[in-house]
Amino acid sequence: MIARLGTKDILAASLRELAKEKAVDKITIREITDNCGVSATTFYNHFQDKYQLLAWIYNQRIEPYWGRIGSGVSWREALREATMPLLEDHAFYTNALKNTAGQISFRYATNDYAIGLLIACWCAQTGTSEVGDDIVFCIRFYMRAISEAINDWFLAGQPIPLDTFIDWLVEAMPAPLRPCLL
Repeated sequence: MIARLGTKDILAASLRELAKEKAVDKITIREITDNCGVSATTFYNHFQDKYQLLAWIYNQRIEPYWGRIGSGVSWREALREATMPLLEDHAFYTNALKNTAGQISFRYATNDYAIGLLIACWCAQTGTSEVGDDIVFCIRFYMRAISEAINDWFLAGQPIPLDTFIDWLVEAMPAPLRPCLL
C-alpha cells in the first residue's frame, strides 16, 4: 500500500524544497503554501508559524528516541540521535540555524520541545506527576546549554569527534538529574 502524506508532511516537504534555494527567514507562509497547493488557513490549522514547522520537522526525527529515554534508550543514545538529523541533512539545518534567531527561532522551538520531553521522562522515571522547581530549573538550564553547544559544534564544522562531544555533554549534566537520566 502506498502511504499518503499528511498535511504536516506536505508542508514540511514544501519548506524543505524552498530552503534549498532561499534562507528560511526569507521564506513566507504564502510561499510554503503556494508551493504545495494548500491554503494559508490550512497551514495555520497545523502550525503557529514557520519556526514551529521547522521544529516539527526536527522533532519528528528525535521523538522516537527522546520519548523512550530510560526505557530502552539511554541518555547518551538520545543525545547522539539529536545530532544525526543535522549531520544527515547538513544544508537544510545549516540554513535553519544560521537564518533564524530569537525566541521564535528554530533553536528555541526545538529546545522547548526537548524540555517538555525531558520533564515527561522525569515524571515517568520517578512515578510522579509533579516536578519540583529545582528539577525544572536543572532541566531547562541543561537543555538550553546542550542546544547551544550542539549548535556551536555543528556550525563550526564539528571540530570535536562526535563521541567525544557526546561524552562531554553527558558529563556536564547537573547532579540532580543524574539519578534519573544516567
